Amino acid sequence: FASLKSSVRLGESTVGLGVDLNAEDFLGLDSSGGSFRVEGGWRFSKNKRHKVELGWFGFHRSGTKAIDQTITLPPELGGGTFGPGSYNTTFDFDILKAKYEYSFILDERLDFNLGAGLFIMPFSFALLVEAGGIGTGEVDESITAPLPVVSLGFDVALTPKWFFRQQLDLFYLEISNYKGGIADIQIALEYLPWKHFGFGLAIDSLSIKVEANDSDVPGADFRGNIGFDTVGIQLYLKAFF
Repeated sequence: FASLKSSVRLGESTVGLGVDLNAEDFLGLDSSGGSFRVEGGWRFSKNKRHKVELGWFGFHRSGTKAIDQTITLPPELGGGTFGPGSYNTTFDFDILKAKYEYSFILDERLDFNLGAGLFIMPFSFALLVEAGGIGTGEVDESITAPLPVVSLGFDVALTPKWFFRQQLDLFYLEISNYKGGIADIQIALEYLPWKHFGFGLAIDSLSIKVEANDSDVPGADFRGNIGFDTVGIQLYLKAFF
């Protein structure tokens, strides 16, 4: 269950042209929502210090709002001026992650680990304008943003059945006309009353910024930048063997 804040800029920011849109306030998308999240890990070495981890979650939202302003698109997005009218928006964001972790300290009480991995984020934004006085139009942009991350984890066994866990994934990448940054912080309290099953409560803060000003970027049909911030509470079940 999360509070969401999203922004989209259509057009290149390097030349000072484009359109800035707030996805919640201006376009009427929900500022809160829920999502399923699935993660799994496998410790594959004899001493259990090596671990691989896979995960997925996403937010898919749509909204309709009557807007009394006009939007002028930059030339690289086809140009044109739209509004006032009805603005129908979809904003889909998925996150696929794969990581490797190594535990430098691992015993019955502590697990201190460092890792590296990749966050793959398929993103799509579509805006259909049905404007009464000026015209109609449609914008459909997408990008699959791969961002490498470094991770730091610290788990503490408070008792044999209660665990306190912290995880940080962080990185910034800038290549040519492509920039991306991510910060994912999770703090969790777990209760494991049974041999193979338990419960968890976590607070998760995720911030992502991606900017692409070149149509030749692999996986991108997008010029502009997006920002996605969420703070949420997770309730989860855990199975372990």
